[in-house]
Amino acid sequence: MLGSLDRVAGISRSIIDSALCNFIPALKKIPVIAQSIRNINIERVLALKPDILVTMGPEHPLGMDRKTIKRLEEFGIPVVLLNLESLDENYYSIELMGTIFGNERRAAELISHMKGIIGDIQGKLKKIDDTRRIKALYISGARPNYIAGGYWGKQDIRVLAGAHNVAKEIKLFMTTVSFEQISIWNPDVITISASAKYTAADVINDPHLRHINAVRQKRVYKHPREIAGLFTPRVPLLLAWHTAKFYPELMIDWAGITDKFFKKFYGVLYHGPRD
Repeated sequence: MLGSLDRVAGISRSIIDSALCNFIPALKKIPVIAQSIRNINIERVLALKPDILVTMGPEHPLGMDRKTIKRLEEFGIPVVLLNLESLDENYYSIELMGTIFGNERRAAELISHMKGIIGDIQGKLKKIDDTRRIKALYISGARPNYIAGGYWGKQDIRVLAGAHNVAKEIKLFMTTVSFEQISIWNPDVITISASAKYTAADVINDPHLRHINAVRQKRVYKHPREIAGLFTPRVPLLLAWHTAKFYPELMIDWAGITDKFFKKFYGVLYHGPRD
């Protein structure tokens, strides 16, 4: 996105397995140095002799642990830690990458575009007063009772999209709850992580959830892999998608927003789901 892919020496397997490779095929040619952020092959890193290593820090629930960071630094590899737990931290990380790769102008252009999308959505959400705000639940994992809690607070994607997070009192990133608890919460809309092992239809047909508003009204949606990623540069696209699902009356053209973003910053057309 910043025009510096040729300077990336190694990446995580999670990037190879993501939808990014569908529109950035050059990623497949970059050596894999880690199965995940928390499962890095230090020998492979050393063999590549990178100038720096960029990753998420230990404060992030999916970040690199302090022991691994210390080992890398002992081998003389500076580690740049990103937190990425809020929009402001997302903007800062892009600005930082722009400085590191010497492309501050492109970074500023990306941040401005992201803020523009989010600002437009927030402006439209002012039409939704508190009495009309829906209750939302975000699920993932192998079973639909693996849920996202209230770890992100006001930066939660559902909250940013104008909904009430029914699981806000659970101050965890992800956790398993009982189906009975989900029934008590009774969300109006359920959104599913792109990485979940099931479909929206699976949730709608799950007998454990048949009495929930979201299931009865068939307001269960799985977001496209192409826009997945909390607090990546694609988060405005994920926000637009959520808002469109929560409040269809606002007529937010999330697919059109995604088309423009992909063309401008990836140089390709968006070919993912549009419904």
